[in-house]
Amino acid sequence: MINATKMLTTMAKPIIKNPDPMCNNLDYLRDLLGNDTQAMQDIVREIKDQWADDARELAAAVLSRNIAEMKRLLHRIKSTFSPLGPDHLLYKEIANAAEMMPTVEAAGVDMRFWSDLILNLENEVSDLKVATT
Repeated sequence: MINATKMLTTMAKPIIKNPDPMCNNLDYLRDLLGNDTQAMQDIVREIKDQWADDARELAAAVLSRNIAEMKRLLHRIKSTFSPLGPDHLLYKEIANAAEMMPTVEAAGVDMRFWSDLILNLENEVSDLKVATT
């Protein structure tokens, strides 16, 4: 039988700053909104505002090892990042984390993985910007 903790550690490495521009651009959002820069800026601002709350709540859920709350928050965060598109780094990272929750339930909460994930997401969210040209 495979050790669940070892499997989680191997599978659950956060995606770090993917250099592929397809993973980091706002083309999906731009297409969705018909290149309306103001609407894009509004949505990016909403994503950042929501993430500030979500990051705090996710960190608290991780700290208390509340797996049910972690699952709920991951689902909500996935929805928050969905306007960026399924190929965007932020959406991929949160979807990856959500998919691993059954392993987390079996192995327990790996504090280092979750703190690294939250920090990576924080950096990526802070980097979100709408080009005005």
